[in-house]
Amino acid sequence: MMVYDYRHELIELLNHTASDPESLLQTQRSLTIIVDLLNQLQPVKEPTSTEKQSAKPGYQIRRNVTAPKISLGQLINQTAAPTPKPHETPAKPQLNKQPERSTAKAAANQAYLRDIPVTAKNEAPAEPAAAPELSEVELLARDNCYPVHRLLSGAEINHRFYSESILHKLPFPINDGDVVQLDRQRLIHGKLPVINRVTNDHLAISTTPTKVIEYATLEPVAGSDVLQIKKTLKGNSILDESHANTIVIDPYKYASRNLKPGMIIDFAYYDHGNGMRDAKAGEIRWIHSEHEFDTTKAPRKLQQPKKVKKTRHEYSDKLDYDLNQKRVLVVTGARDRVQDLKAVVAKHHGVFYSLDASMEENVSSSKIKRAVKDADLIVVCIDRIHHRISQLTTHHAKRNDRPFAIAATTSNTAVERAIFRALNGNNAYESSGQDMAKYVSAD
Repeated sequence: MMVYDYRHELIELLNHTASDPESLLQTQRSLTIIVDLLNQLQPVKEPTSTEKQSAKPGYQIRRNVTAPKISLGQLINQTAAPTPKPHETPAKPQLNKQPERSTAKAAANQAYLRDIPVTAKNEAPAEPAAAPELSEVELLARDNCYPVHRLLSGAEINHRFYSESILHKLPFPINDGDVVQLDRQRLIHGKLPVINRVTNDHLAISTTPTKVIEYATLEPVAGSDVLQIKKTLKGNSILDESHANTIVIDPYKYASRNLKPGMIIDFAYYDHGNGMRDAKAGEIRWIHSEHEFDTTKAPRKLQQPKKVKKTRHEYSDKLDYDLNQKRVLVVTGARDRVQDLKAVVAKHHGVFYSLDASMEENVSSSKIKRAVKDADLIVVCIDRIHHRISQLTTHHAKRNDRPFAIAATTSNTAVERAIFRALNGNNAYESSGQDMAKYVSAD
């Protein structure tokens, strides 16, 4: 059997060893590793019974283990020791430190088994692993901001349920995926943090969108106790697409709400792409109060105003009342009707103000609030604006004690009548079949 002649490397290793304890200790460790490697290259013999009894505890013969990829030259280079000074007698190695020898051997054996090089004592420790990145929801939670999961009625915010009545009282609308900031110092009913504002962030947290049928009229079903909705005041829902589209509502399901024919409701449902089948599985989200709408009678059918070309904006008044220079705010999304509506207000000696609501994203709650404060009475044309805008306008009007009325269409006649109702404190919405005889001034 060929045996590698390792004497030259051992001599060179010892020549690089200085008299200081650190150098001696490093050389001691290198020699230990060399002896251990040579033992692995020797043929394996089964120990006799006598050898088994005399063997030191803690030592075992390792079989079928690949030797580590380390040379004697690498061990010599790891021996970091300065060259001894002239006329300096090297100190004898202190080989009687058994605890350090055992520790060094154990560390070398562990490194051998892991197939990694031995690390020096003064080597810098490995850098700790980078902290895991926080999700977008976790980052928002640091600022008390949480996404909104809108339900058919109410919403879930930070694992807490906010009823529809709470959301309806807010001066701003809340949609699914909006991020709101909560105030933990102020509580609703002593439990829920107050919603301060809606941030500019938006998260897509729901896979199924929620659709709302706004301003639907409850109608009776002949020969039964149930109610139904077949159309809306705005005419823009799935019900208005066909006369056959009808949703039956069981009053016993909403026993606490005391449903009656003529009520104006908002009906929400989850849209899975199945049309009316999804809509019929929805539920009532909100019932509009009587001070907002006249719910005693069914509202009149919406009619598209006739387009009449006029070279000059003139209007012949049909009602006799005097605004006495009161400032009238008209909220509408019909830009082409502004000049005609201005002529209506001027005919009754009022000052016309218009709030352009054709672009929903450009109409903020604060903008509506300022416009309402500067007006004496407000008219909201709901046929060409978003529900959020009409809701905010009526909210700010009530908070600032401004009389207001709802015009079903953006027409001269509808606005003129709405101004009359707001001026005289009548119902906000014109009831179905209301004729001109009822528009008589209280004076």
